[in-house]
Amino acid sequence: MIRTYTIDSVTIIAVFDEPLDSTQAANSNNYRLNDAPGSIQRASPLPPLFTEVQLRLNNFMNAENVYPLTVKNVSDCAGNTIGIMNSAKAGLPLTADLMDIVLNELLFNPKTDGYDYVEFYNRSNKIIDCKQLFAANKNSTGAIVNIHQIIPVSFLCFPGEFIVITENSKWLQQNFPVKVPGQLIQMNQLPSLPDDKGTIVVMNFQGKVVDQLSYEQNWHFPLIDNKEGVALERINYYEPTQEKTNWTSAASTAGFGTPAFQNSQFRADLRVQAQISVYPKIFSPDNDGIDDFATIHCTLTQPGYVATISIFDASGRVVKTLIRNATLSSTGLFRWNGLNDQQQRLPTGTYIILTEIFNLQGKTKKFKNVVTLGRR
Repeated sequence: MIRTYTIDSVTIIAVFDEPLDSTQAANSNNYRLNDAPGSIQRASPLPPLFTEVQLRLNNFMNAENVYPLTVKNVSDCAGNTIGIMNSAKAGLPLTADLMDIVLNELLFNPKTDGYDYVEFYNRSNKIIDCKQLFAANKNSTGAIVNIHQIIPVSFLCFPGEFIVITENSKWLQQNFPVKVPGQLIQMNQLPSLPDDKGTIVVMNFQGKVVDQLSYEQNWHFPLIDNKEGVALERINYYEPTQEKTNWTSAASTAGFGTPAFQNSQFRADLRVQAQISVYPKIFSPDNDGIDDFATIHCTLTQPGYVATISIFDASGRVVKTLIRNATLSSTGLFRWNGLNDQQQRLPTGTYIILTEIFNLQGKTKKFKNVVTLGRR
């Protein structure tokens, strides 16, 4: 199984690299979503190639949740049973908004007879369908021109993943250390990427600009004599795209490019440095003096951050906004007593605590913690 895509909130298409034995592929018990037995209601192999199976779910998927899908006991038409490559991510895609997808690496001056490439990084919590993304240029008047759909079929990009577009994925794999070839998308034509300077734009299907970059050749490391075949890498996902100091040449030790993988010049120390912990993991708000509260402990490397903490139930619904836009010092403690926003007792079960922090410099980060509400 190489990937999935989504038709609607209860329908997933699993994509395989070989035609399947249709009898085995039609057995819904051979599939499991989110490690839940019986999560698949019906499995329907799709003719004429039988490399795709439509899965009808028993329950709705929640947006922004990533679901692991696994398959077993299916064979191709030659009788080979599926092995260790039997899992893929699944989920419900959402529309890419401003800076959900960012430009992360580009090769605009390849070696002779080589090909350009552009890498995007999904820095959001959304699942993005690349079918709804378009790459383009801007001309000298600032008008968007040369618009190309990234891919004509559904291709999901999950949070924290990289997607690379190029006109020749085989050449790219032969000339760079591509560690995740499944994240390469070959296009018939890329927008123009001149060797000296240019502008690359990524838009959603509504025509809204999600990210853009006007680059120049002199952004490369100045001591590199020959810049042919050297990719330009973004240093930090969360610093402004157009900031010149946020770009530099890919390291020689990484082969001068890292398509579909974390950049060689990525600076982890520039990210938001924070730790969010919740204790106890199981609490019982019955006023007996024992674990009556769930305590959220925030630790940051510097003050000046603003936090919003929301509580979600197992169905993904917000049941309590604990704090909204509260200014933090370097540490902070917040307590939840098991009540919802209407001050009503919530049922026992598992809850997700989502902590979102940001500062005025635009640095943001989200944390998810799980806590169980019980009763004695």
